[in-house]
Amino acid sequence: MGFKVIIDWVPNHSGADNRWLIQHPNFYVRDSVTGKAVSQFDWTDTRKLNFNNPELVDTMINCMKFWIKESDIDGFRCDYAVGPTKEFWTKCINELKKEKNVFMLAEADEPWLHETGFDATYTWGEFNIMKMIAKGERSALSIDSILNKVDSDYPKNAIKMYFTSNHDENSWNKADYATMPGNSHAPFAVLTQTIGRSVPLIYSGQEEPFPDSISFFYKDTITFGKYARADFYKTLLNLRKNNAALAANAAFIKLKSNNDAAIYAYERKNGNKKVLVILNLSNKPQSFSFQSVDIAGKPVNVFSHKSEELKNDQQFNIQSWGYFVYNY
Repeated sequence: MGFKVIIDWVPNHSGADNRWLIQHPNFYVRDSVTGKAVSQFDWTDTRKLNFNNPELVDTMINCMKFWIKESDIDGFRCDYAVGPTKEFWTKCINELKKEKNVFMLAEADEPWLHETGFDATYTWGEFNIMKMIAKGERSALSIDSILNKVDSDYPKNAIKMYFTSNHDENSWNKADYATMPGNSHAPFAVLTQTIGRSVPLIYSGQEEPFPDSISFFYKDTITFGKYARADFYKTLLNLRKNNAALAANAAFIKLKSNNDAAIYAYERKNGNKKVLVILNLSNKPQSFSFQSVDIAGKPVNVFSHKSEELKNDQQFNIQSWGYFVYNY
């Protein structure tokens, strides 16, 4: 069906009943007094692996190679990726990519992970800013500050995985149904699908939506039936698939308006392909116009499926938490 498949990989620790604890006790970090394998943080159901042990390093890499060779998977989403050492990841990713050009996603946001070969990292900082804007604690201008930080701190080819919810944020903090409630979810979801240097995450149940926190430690079933956001997400995903202007390496140009505290607008460009995104990141209807920006043309509004004539001196009106996405 054309899917690429990546699997979750937890290299930092094992379960407390793992056979390695008996067969390879030196694979673990051990308490200097008791000699027992240690748990990191309050993760008492796990035991911390020792990446200063070369045998553990080689074994972990071989375990990951198994899934490439035997199941032909397309990549790994690496849990708590900052736990293992920089030296481990450099060696590991180099060896894995000799087997196949796998996609490596780190569940962390430290820039150094890209230096070791990771393709993408999470966007905790960006997500926290979006949450504050949704609460009315910050203005749309805060998006610029976080993007500037990414541009200054991360390599140019670093991909950032944007989200409005994930398993941690949903289970512990009630995302997105409480952190971006009601209509406030939509413009941030559009942003995650269209912002520069991005790959988007849609978390289980968001297409329903399923307004509950899904538990970590017992089976917690999502019920589907409405699919109220399914067409919304399909529209955005089809646009990403069919317009090269939304590729991670396509150009991102912020557009200045006379109402930048509420309006966040930008163009994505790739050759002759172009997408214009306009977001109202406030809980009030807004009016605005662009300043010294060429938006003229008859692009398709991807949500109404109709062409609209846009003019450079045009005055726009947009509803609270509104969004316009134009495909040129």
